Amino acid sequence: MDRQTPFSGCRREENRLFVALETPNEIRESLCGLRFRFPGLKWTPPGQLHLTLRFIGPVSPEKMGAVQHALSGVRHASFHLTVAGLGLFSRKTGGILWAGVNDEPALRELKRRVDEAIHDATGSSLEEASFSPHFTLSRLKGASPPTLKIQAREASEEMFGEMRASAFTLFRSHLRPSGAIHEAVERYSFTPEK
Repeated sequence: MDRQTPFSGCRREENRLFVALETPNEIRESLCGLRFRFPGLKWTPPGQLHLTLRFIGPVSPEKMGAVQHALSGVRHASFHLTVAGLGLFSRKTGGILWAGVNDEPALRELKRRVDEAIHDATGSSLEEASFSPHFTLSRLKGASPPTLKIQAREASEEMFGEMRASAFTLFRSHLRPSGAIHEAVERYSFTPEK
């Protein structure tokens, strides 16, 4: 297994962690091109775009190593995803403009294995909520404008490209007044099942 670790050592406070697929440059550029069609939104910085597999939450420094070790045991073959369609998670207090991916069984299986690894490492319960894989493009404050809902609906079938998933990444999220900053803790290249 090829593991790259840009992060070494732990701070003494808890680490707010999540596991995700990183966004290839071609997909990032395609999604960032939407900014011109949806002016006035606060966009996710290009380098922060990702597809979340599991939000872990706060983890103590003592459990950090257990999480990393458990994830290193996840085995999966690489697979392709088609990034397509826009949608809107809408609430009165705000919403999320997102780009979706095709319903790929390999992605769901990868999530299941990641969930099990995190459960084994932390003892946390496995999520029962439905998995809606997506890239968060913009977080909205307040009710979503009707025009944005129409534009998202009109782009519900639009294609943004294909990506090959060959690794997943453990991230640490730093909360800032301007928004969260995501730091790659460790990348895990897929190792084909034996």
